[in-house]
Amino acid sequence: MKPLLKISFITVAIFFASCASNKNDDPNSQQPSSDIRDNFIAFWNVIENSSTIGGTNSFVVNITKSTTNSNEIILNNFSGLSISARASVSNNNITIPYQQIGTVGFTQGSGTLTNANTISLTYTNTIGATAADNCTAVFTKQ
Repeated sequence: MKPLLKISFITVAIFFASCASNKNDDPNSQQPSSDIRDNFIAFWNVIENSSTIGGTNSFVVNITKSTTNSNEIILNNFSGLSISARASVSNNNITIPYQQIGTVGFTQGSGTLTNANTISLTYTNTIGATAADNCTAVFTKQ
């Protein structure tokens, strides 16, 4: 009778263990993301150094995902100009292709997500008929 009791106990224990909660089975649990853009999506405090202004400028940029291109992000309030610029993402690298920004001018540049909370970006803005403004910026996640 003792072996039957042991087998019954082991069977019941296995049954309860198999019913334990598993996050992989929970449809409401947060799943790991395979979208590299998720590393960039946030509000960022920006310190920008401008060759034209000859000093620093501080502003906030909101980075969102592009709804039309799965490799692109949108930098809202780019360069503190209340306009948006698009950038492609590859691993931790950002490329701002040559593009018109609003009606004010053109930009292009590149950068790197140096860690989970910091982006270093270098870009050139040409606003109106003025000379190119070479900028470096450090983005810090809020």
